Amino acid sequence: MTPQEYIDKINNASHLGDVVDLSNWRKHYADIAKVLHPDVCSIPGAAGAFARLNGLKEGWEKGYRFVDDAGAVRAQNQTITFVGDPTLLMQSYRNCGYLKSLNSPAAQHFKRYLPASMSLDGEALTLQLSHWAAPLTGLTLSQGHANWILSRLLEFSAWLAQEGWTHGGINPESVFVVPETHGIIIGSFYHLTSREGTVKTISAKYKHWYPNALFVDKIAQPITDLELCKRTTAVLLGDPSGMGVKLQKTHLKSYIDFLLTAHTDAYECYDKYRKLLEKHFPKKFVPLNL
Repeated sequence: MTPQEYIDKINNASHLGDVVDLSNWRKHYADIAKVLHPDVCSIPGAAGAFARLNGLKEGWEKGYRFVDDAGAVRAQNQTITFVGDPTLLMQSYRNCGYLKSLNSPAAQHFKRYLPASMSLDGEALTLQLSHWAAPLTGLTLSQGHANWILSRLLEFSAWLAQEGWTHGGINPESVFVVPETHGIIIGSFYHLTSREGTVKTISAKYKHWYPNALFVDKIAQPITDLELCKRTTAVLLGDPSGMGVKLQKTHLKSYIDFLLTAHTDAYECYDKYRKLLEKHFPKKFVPLNL
């Protein structure tokens, strides 16, 4: 990219992930610094853009701030704090607490996808994690990393379906990725609904991600979580709309076809996805450096 292209990109960015690939951000930051640093670049706007880039970098290193269905969220180190609508926060607290109370063998396995502990104080819900995690919001990742994140999401959705629930709010703000363990943490549970129960709330920001049938019958079904998982993955792969059509020209056709195909059974969907990975992607552990 030219210096002016870098300047324009930085000035239009709201997050470090809008400028660099966060899976290797230190190298990409250094590459841009070689082009825009005031010692080497004197074109108008370069110094200001470089200062803004450093501000985005500092924000990334010190923590994440964003907004979700309930209000403001801050994630720093192994603590995530939600501040906002007390009713929604209480709902999330109770729903997550219920899932943490389950004691089946499967539940013991999937508790690693839940916060280690929670505390609710009025308008603030605080989660403590066992490992440092980063929110998916703002991230664009390579195919390899998106593959395993979707695998975890579909596996989690299948477990919820087995327990008789739908999450109803899987999106980039509700999912956190744990680089150290190649795992995920689900951070919010505002819309958890019993399977076949009446859906009363959805994430307004992602209304266009939900299956059309949901707005007709308002019944909680696994297809809702499966669609939300796939839309979230499309965002990770570089389609901000989440709909995945944009990716048809740049990614493996059978993979994108999977994202665009509706699946109603959670376990069948997960099984088809695992077979897709086995056929097209060799097993290789790639560290995620955020």
